[in-house]
Amino acid sequence: MEINLMQQNGTLNISIIGAVDNAGAEELKEHFQEILNKDFKEAVFDLSFVPFITSSGIGKFLIFYKNVVAKGRKMRIKGINDNLYELFKSIKLDQLFPIEKS
Repeated sequence: MEINLMQQNGTLNISIIGAVDNAGAEELKEHFQEILNKDFKEAVFDLSFVPFITSSGIGKFLIFYKNVVAKGRKMRIKGINDNLYELFKSIKLDQLFPIEKS
């Protein structure tokens, strides 16, 4: 799994490449803690190249979302494959933050 960050105009673009398995979820947790210390207004995730994500990975996204909102910031997903999109909608993540297909 690879994570790339690019920041511009208060938006932090976070691109995740590769499957988010249980080991990847722990790696995400570490990256999310670093990201929360950065100065941004909105975190935008690109999951276009994430073929699957475990429940542990989804849990890390939920914790990250909770921390982002607590700091008065926003989060959204822009770029997601059909399978993940359907999964995220089925567990109602789209009601917490915007999820847009590519």
